[in-house]
Amino acid sequence: MSMSRKVATAFMILSLAFTLVGCGGTSGGDEPQTEPEAQETVQEDEQQEEQATEEATPEEPVSSGERLASIVGEVADDVTLAANGEGSAEYKSVDALANALINGEVDLAVVTPEVSSALYNATAGSIMAIDAVANEGEAPHAVTVVRLPYFGTNAEDVVAYVAQHQSLVEGTGATFLRGSAMQRELTDAITDAYVEDPSSIGGSLPPDNFYFLG
Repeated sequence: MSMSRKVATAFMILSLAFTLVGCGGTSGGDEPQTEPEAQETVQEDEQQEEQATEEATPEEPVSSGERLASIVGEVADDVTLAANGEGSAEYKSVDALANALINGEVDLAVVTPEVSSALYNATAGSIMAIDAVANEGEAPHAVTVVRLPYFGTNAEDVVAYVAQHQSLVEGTGATFLRGSAMQRELTDAITDAYVEDPSSIGGSLPPDNFYFLG
């Protein structure tokens, strides 16, 4: 075989080898590219599932950290738990709840009108009524009171609580009362209870500054 034919043959062999190597490199390079695409598809599917779950899950009441309480059996659960997704502590007597308010163990309490007045007297006026709830055409059956030291340092949280409480009560068939409407309706309810049994409201009517009008 002549030298020129040997050289031509060698070039052909080298060309074929380079072609095979190139094909192998291209094939090897394509495989890793399919994994990120698959991962992106999985991530998108997971994000869609999470979004669907979030849309299907009802929004829980948000608590800004207030400690909520009530008297056992005095207020319905749907009112007691308003604006506090974690529930509330229950006390067996006015004196027990009054002591908890005085000692700072409780920030807010949802109670009946009579108990709200009794708590005012039992705490020497260290609480304030901030909202009330009544069935349509009836006297208030639930009152939210806040201890004054807590209100003094967390007024914005208390106002936010009232707004959230209102949003939860509206649409339930009950009437939410705040400000002058709350004072008027609550004063009438407490006065009626006083006429029937003064001891049920702690012996005396609370003054005007018992009612938060802000």
